This record gives sequence, C-alpha cells and structure tokens, in this order.
Amino acid sequence: MRNIFKDLKRRDHKRYLGGLDVFKYIGPGLLVTVGFIDPGNWASNFAAGSEFGYSLLWVVTLSTIMLIVLQHNVAHLGIVTGLCLSEAATKYTPSWVSRPILGTAVLASISTSLAEILGGAIALQMLFGIPIVWGSILTTVFVVVMLFTNSYKKIERSIIAFVSVIGLSFIYELFLVKIDWPLAIQGWVTPSFPHGSMLIIMSVLGAVVMPHNLFLHSEVIQSHEYNKKDDASIRKVLKYELFDTLFSMIVGWAINSAMILLAAATFFKSGIQVEELQQAKSLLEPLLGSGAALVFALALLMAGVSSTITSGMAAGSIFAGIFGESYHIK
Repeated sequence: MRNIFKDLKRRDHKRYLGGLDVFKYIGPGLLVTVGFIDPGNWASNFAAGSEFGYSLLWVVTLSTIMLIVLQHNVAHLGIVTGLCLSEAATKYTPSWVSRPILGTAVLASISTSLAEILGGAIALQMLFGIPIVWGSILTTVFVVVMLFTNSYKKIERSIIAFVSVIGLSFIYELFLVKIDWPLAIQGWVTPSFPHGSMLIIMSVLGAVVMPHNLFLHSEVIQSHEYNKKDDASIRKVLKYELFDTLFSMIVGWAINSAMILLAAATFFKSGIQVEELQQAKSLLEPLLGSGAALVFALALLMAGVSSTITSGMAAGSIFAGIFGESYHIK
C-alpha cells in the first residue's frame, strides 16, 4: 500500500512539473505584444476613448483576433521550417519581388522606431523635464545597449518586466475611475461607426496589426532552441506556441482596452478630446491626482523603450533575411 501511494505521489509530481512546462514557452509572444502597446497605440486609444467613449472598443477586439491568426501562422513558419518570414520570402520568391518588399519593410520598421523613440522622449519630459531632443538621445542609447547585449534571454526578460509594469500601471489607473461595465461590454462586441470615427478606427486597427511584428515573431520563436527532433516534439512545440500567442495577445488586448476605458471614463465623461500624449498626462493630474499622472508617464516610458527594442530586432531580422541569413547581433 505504501508503495502504491509513493507511485501515485510520483505521478502527481510529474504531472505538476509537466503542467509547468508551458511557462518555458512564454516569451516570444510577449515581445510581439510590446509592438502593439507602443506610444502610437497610446495616442490612437486615448483619442478613441476621449472622443467616442466606449463605442470603439470593438476595434481592439477585432484587430486582436486578426493579430492572433497572423502571428500564429508566422510562428508556425519559424518552428517548422527554421526560417523567419524574411528568409522564406528571399528563398521562395524572385529577388525582384522580395527585395523591394523587404526593403520597404526595413524602412517601415525604422520609421516605427523613430515614433517609439519619440514616445520614450515624451515620457522622460513628463517625468524629469528633459527636453525632447535629449530624451530621444537617451532613449536611443539605452535601446542600442540593450540590442547589442547579444543576449535574447536578457532582452526577453526585460521586455516581460516592461510589459508587467505597463499592465500594473493601467490596473492601478482603472481602480481610480468608475467604469460603466455594461456599456464597455457592449462596446467590445458590438461594431458601431459614430460620425467622424473612421480615421480613428483605421488608426487603432493599424496600430495593433503591425507588419514588422510578423517578421519578429517568426524569428524570435526560433531563439528558444526547442527540441524538434521528430514530429511528436514539433507538435508539442506548436501546441505551446499557440498558448504563448493566445496569452500574449490577450494581455495586449487587455492593455489596449484599458487605455480606451480610462480615456472614456475620464476625458469623454468630462467632454475633453485628447489629441496629444502630453495633453493626456496634464489632464489626468487634476482629474485623478498626481499619482495617476506619474504612473501614466512611467508606463509610457516602458512602452516607448520596449517597443523601440522590438522594432529594432524586427528590422535586423528583415535585413538579415534579405541575404538569406538568420538574425544575429553581429
């Protein structure tokens, strides 16, 4: 009888450890998540919430569903073929097709990085009064140092920490306001097109579904060096990748939704339209107090820095793939 209990206990312990295996695979999806909670998203979401209240929450839901499908597919490409999207485009399409497309993708990633550096600089100005130019330089230097650590694991852990800070910041902010939850739930699932909202809808959609994230995900998913010796092990990795993607995209959906909820519960309720991030911070202070404004600026800094890192990694992945090489700092 004692041996039977020992055997059962051993099996339960193995099952418990097997259940924890899933956490080994969390990471690549969160790097992608950072790309759609960047300062551009902040501007779009606060404009949507302040001008149209809860009515455009459905755009975040729709765009997140689109993103899950796209990111899941490119992650599969990386796992099964060992090629990132850029390498696959170079290998399987004529150069006169792939080179222009991938070249414009690199330029798009660079443009994205510039906007995200500006977001980090704006946050530094909010926090410490540092001029935008110097804030941009400081943000760039920090990002370059992170990128040239040549350690995927260090970057991944840093990004997870940044995403955690952003998420906790908005949880804190939401506790300070009164959300109309029935109206919010209706906004999440019911498409509506208020007069004059089309530009904001396209802005929110474009800020979530970002092409450079497709290149990034297909590359970083390979950096975990999964065991892929046979079909069974590949299927196991694919299963855990789906969990990582779903978990990470839902985190991004929640953070983007929180921005709109916060804007709707504060600015829309007060009849204030927010068009700039600096304006959002200065308006939050009299409405919710200095603590809320400080947390807002800190979360924006984390978003700006982390999204600049991932867009830099994406550009590096695309550039390397043009020459049929996998991404590497050197």
